[in-house]
Amino acid sequence: MRIDDKMRFDLNKANEATAKKKTASSSYESVSASGTDSVSFSDSARLLSSVKNGVKSSPDVRTDLVADLKNRIENGTYNVSGRQVAEKIVQNSIEDLF
Repeated sequence: MRIDDKMRFDLNKANEATAKKKTASSSYESVSASGTDSVSFSDSARLLSSVKNGVKSSPDVRTDLVADLKNRIENGTYNVSGRQVAEKIVQNSIEDLF
């Protein structure tokens, strides 16, 4: 392939355009980096954050309730009516639909 003066001129223009683009993007980045932003949280957001932290710190399993139920089942004193079981089955089925 033969490279003539016109091709060299086009190549130089392309290189200049690339250099200008790099300069423009770096100056844009420096402007955005030197700007200052501020954020303020509402009272509701602060309350939500504190509740969230409280929930995170609480145990996942209530060991006292589990131990009580376990003892009642082992002793044979844990009784659940068939009506309660049926109500929960229906309630869970409805919740699964929506």
